[in-house]
Amino acid sequence: MAMADFSIEYSEDVGEFYIDDLSFKKKTQKTHIQLKLHKDCWSPFHSGVKSEIRKPGKPMSSLRKAIMLVVVVEKLKGKTRSEKQDFFGDDDLLNHILVEEDITCNEIGTYDASKSQYRYNKTTVHVIRDHRQKCLALQQFQENACLVALFLQGQNIESEAKINVDSYVAQPFNINKRPVTLGIAGSKFYLFCAVKQGTEDPDLSLKEVDNIKDIKDDDLLPFMFFKKPSNGVFNSFESMAFPGYCISTSQQESNPVQLKPEESQVFLQDFIVNPNF
Repeated sequence: MAMADFSIEYSEDVGEFYIDDLSFKKKTQKTHIQLKLHKDCWSPFHSGVKSEIRKPGKPMSSLRKAIMLVVVVEKLKGKTRSEKQDFFGDDDLLNHILVEEDITCNEIGTYDASKSQYRYNKTTVHVIRDHRQKCLALQQFQENACLVALFLQGQNIESEAKINVDSYVAQPFNINKRPVTLGIAGSKFYLFCAVKQGTEDPDLSLKEVDNIKDIKDDDLLPFMFFKKPSNGVFNSFESMAFPGYCISTSQQESNPVQLKPEESQVFLQDFIVNPNF
């Protein structure tokens, strides 16, 4: 569509920003008729032109001029509109006012949560026996010491070891998996899990510790066990350093207490803790 294809007429009425040829012709014809009637009513004693004084209108604001310009440009483009015929939208007015800028975003790395920290809670003294009532006793040979399971009666019962159970608090708290360390009362020995040189499976031994409370984090892990309820009245002790391995006793007496896989059917892994805690 060329500029000559339509006429533009200035008007203070926003609704009359532009008119097409047809409307312009009708208006012109109407004006000619009015002029003719007016000429017929002229008096011979008056001049043919009647002067009028009109109050000038307010000049158009810059915004209105801009809106008129947008409407004309859109008309020239011949854009198709919806039935509602929106002549311009927010984008038409704001495209050259709002400037898009790139937003830089620093990459945020993801990190694994730190290892759970175990906080010492308290120490209680208990007698621990396997579910066949074998007692735990400390046996020492020169510099070597081990914990054995055997039946004790009468005066021999005094040889039964008392176990210091040091309980710890961990987050999240789980009543079915309570972290503990197990030491021999009256000594510095604590049950300790490690893999011996030349072997693949972890082993249970006794290690001397001056103060278990001074050991922290990874250094504490080989001393720690999860005390878990088992078969109602019993408890099992799973190594925290070697998950799936539990403190076990042999079917025969006078054998050392060992660390064996949890699924083992040969060794005894259910213990009675008196008094309960």
